[in-house]
Amino acid sequence: MPFHFAVDRQKFLKAISGQQNITSKKGTLAILANILLNVEPDHIVITGTDLDIGLRQVIPAEVHETGILTLPAKKLYEVARESASPEITFREMENNWVEISSGSSLYRMAGMISDEFPEFPQYDEGKMVEIDSEILIELVDKTSFSIALDKENMYALTAALLEKEEEDGTVYLKMITSDGHRLTIMRKEAGENGADLELNPETLIPRRGILEIRKFCEESPVVQLGIEEKQAVLKNENGLLIIRLIEGDFPDYRNILNIISNDNIIIVNRLRFLEGLKRINLFTDEMFHAIQMKVKDNLFLLSSQNADYGSAKDEFEVEYSGDPLSLAFNCRYFIEALQVMDGDVIQAGISSDDSPCVITSESDEGFLSIIMPMKL
Repeated sequence: MPFHFAVDRQKFLKAISGQQNITSKKGTLAILANILLNVEPDHIVITGTDLDIGLRQVIPAEVHETGILTLPAKKLYEVARESASPEITFREMENNWVEISSGSSLYRMAGMISDEFPEFPQYDEGKMVEIDSEILIELVDKTSFSIALDKENMYALTAALLEKEEEDGTVYLKMITSDGHRLTIMRKEAGENGADLELNPETLIPRRGILEIRKFCEESPVVQLGIEEKQAVLKNENGLLIIRLIEGDFPDYRNILNIISNDNIIIVNRLRFLEGLKRINLFTDEMFHAIQMKVKDNLFLLSSQNADYGSAKDEFEVEYSGDPLSLAFNCRYFIEALQVMDGDVIQAGISSDDSPCVITSESDEGFLSIIMPMKL
């Protein structure tokens, strides 16, 4: 039956905007660039998928006729974004064409029947546990920057590892990421329902899925979270997000933590360190962003060189009483870690001239970043 409905433009735009990163992925099936519009008596259900991530949203609508059809997600988003009317009306015509009216504008858009649209994954309602959205948001914000890009040879590093652990009767959720050159860990109390959350022996959530979780959690203060053998499921009052998990073995990060020692601790103002790094980064090479760090007594010297532009130095005071150190690091790795941290003061632990740097802060409980050194 051809559908006919009117919907609030802002609500429709918000829903379609959430689908863009999913439907924009180039795939072999043309219909994956479309969203499925399922028009019910008093609302519409919008579904998009790329076979790895699926998002379903429900928004209220004034429905005259129910029906189901798929329409191009990108073009729908552009129409809703540019419209000046508070309401958009959709009327399905012959041969799967849809007439869209918004204020003085009238569009005709070609749709595709829903028969070829992938079936939305089923999930186990019994595994769903209520989690504060802020917990998941902070886990993602503090770790997502160090997930490896898709070109990384070790496939498991293109995902974030989600773990649950108990300490002194308190249950924590922990997210771990690495790109092979750095390791980032964030641990948060899981809340009163955290003990009920079941995880796999290794729960690996792909990078794109992690970013979708971040956006999904912005929609409501709490979400329902469930981890199944092959998928992660998030649910709120008007939305459902399902992410296919990655299979693989994440590196043994605990072994890395056990062998790293912090014989020398540099106590430094986080913002001053960050400002210096940004200045020095102006004169690094564009590929490796290599800088040299020297610390002696209470002075910290940052320097960089660029064959085309010249060199830069920045020196400031820190608290340090160990042996003099001279190391090289990727400047960008430090910048990205410091940008997500809380607190005015951080601790940088370095045991020798060729050892990793461990960054923590007493004001950012649960956060730890390890950055591997470079050779200049």
